[in-house]
Amino acid sequence: MRLYALTCGYIRCRKNVFVPDAPREEIIEGPMPVFVVLHPQGNVLFDTGPHPGVFQDAFARWGGLAKAFEPVGDERSGILSQLEAISLKPEDVRYVVNSHLHFDHAGGNQFFPKSTFLVSKKEMEWAQKPENEGKGYFRADWNHPLAYRKIEGGFDIYGDGSLVIIPLPGHTPGHQGLLVGLPKDGKMILSGDSVPCKENYLDSKIPRNHLDEEQARKTIHHLHDLIEKEKALLIHGHDPDQWGKIKKPPDYYE
Repeated sequence: MRLYALTCGYIRCRKNVFVPDAPREEIIEGPMPVFVVLHPQGNVLFDTGPHPGVFQDAFARWGGLAKAFEPVGDERSGILSQLEAISLKPEDVRYVVNSHLHFDHAGGNQFFPKSTFLVSKKEMEWAQKPENEGKGYFRADWNHPLAYRKIEGGFDIYGDGSLVIIPLPGHTPGHQGLLVGLPKDGKMILSGDSVPCKENYLDSKIPRNHLDEEQARKTIHHLHDLIEKEKALLIHGHDPDQWGKIKKPPDYYE
């Protein structure tokens, strides 16, 4: 097994969106990460990043949200170019795990017509509500004739404990992460937007863009318990400081 950490560009925004007591004037450029796990039974992609079109015209894809969240990148920042950098094509991906269906996590879904998507049943139901269109969700990102497999609760993808989907609700109703067990480097938790920055995890600071604060706190407590039990490395969703320390291709975790 190998795990590659890639980023489909960066997202520039006020840090206090993620860390509520951060100074209003503090701006960060957080990664929009995706992860590829090479597994003997089939490669797994965690999230697909934003649609590459945002780097040409963010307002066309994201509307008013582009004022608060500015994409930073170019034509090489999309998911297809990121896969190409590690010699993979979309058809090499057996499963895609969507942490959730927001614009910076599911914008590349359409490029994987031969993959099976593992998405939370609650998340799909929430994204389909007409009143949520434009509030982090855009049907143009995920509403394609794809093989969506709606799951409930945790799910061991290959039944060997190496890739286990874990529910991490709070940011959205159906948000989920991925527990990866690597033979040499040990356990890692890809946490999506459940704890986008280290302060969210260490100090239980709930991001302003989480939908359910009570549920988000339960998720943070669950992550603390899980990390203690599994001795796992927690990967945050948009933390620029941590991202600077993560191995990037051609390096990988194994």
